[in-house]
Amino acid sequence: MLRKLHIILLLLSIHLIVHAEKWSQPYENILTLRYGGMWQQDQYLSPLLYSGQAIGISNEWWQNFRRDTTQDWQHVGQLHITGAMAYSERKNNLIYSMGLQGGWGTQYTWKWPHLGLQLLLGPYIDMDLSPKIQASNVNKPYSMDLSINLNAMGGIRWTFHAPKTSYRLQYLARTNLIGIDYLPDYWHSYFEMSEGVLGQIRCAGMWNHRRIHHELTLDMQFIRSTWRIGVKHEYIEYGTTNMMFSREQVSAIIGWIWEEKRMRGRIGREL
Repeated sequence: MLRKLHIILLLLSIHLIVHAEKWSQPYENILTLRYGGMWQQDQYLSPLLYSGQAIGISNEWWQNFRRDTTQDWQHVGQLHITGAMAYSERKNNLIYSMGLQGGWGTQYTWKWPHLGLQLLLGPYIDMDLSPKIQASNVNKPYSMDLSINLNAMGGIRWTFHAPKTSYRLQYLARTNLIGIDYLPDYWHSYFEMSEGVLGQIRCAGMWNHRRIHHELTLDMQFIRSTWRIGVKHEYIEYGTTNMMFSREQVSAIIGWIWEEKRMRGRIGREL
């Protein structure tokens, strides 16, 4: 049952991302690397708080809808892969984790060209899958975070120019509204997969599953290349009165931006 759910969620994420590519041609693509600190608590594995480092790679693409001649509507697709290692001094133990996050959303853009400002707001659907392995626990070595959520996403952009260069300062944030998540039964072992893992798929919202993701970035367009630097923060907390889960990451990011026009040998539009 659980393995089938993994496959369904992964296929759904890939379907959304591939479908987004088909709806309109790629416009702006951003490839980033990130590194930073991570704090997580998984009371299925341990009541203690673990802390460590996380490293990841991300790709996102922003595109205009073909049918929107005013270019007020955009859609965005994202895919993030993360690897992390967290340590507890009290327990002298490690938790290794991998993360796969993907999503798609659409944003309406209010523009004030004379000020260089844009305001974005719209819905965003994401999937979060994060398997975890505890290094020295023979009874319950494996756990995971698993959810699909409808989010509210918004942000603000400010574009300004200098001789032969353009800059874009951007803040984006999203928070979950409603969705589903998975919870194992309290102290039920994942080793009993052959008999079926006792757990529940439940309705999740701000009352029992709180998630916020926000980032501050600066894009710098030079004559032949465009680069991004910034910082990201993500916080997730969910569970029940018997068993709580939380994950927090703060990361520095560096990335490269390219556009379809630039890939064809021309410098694309200014930021």
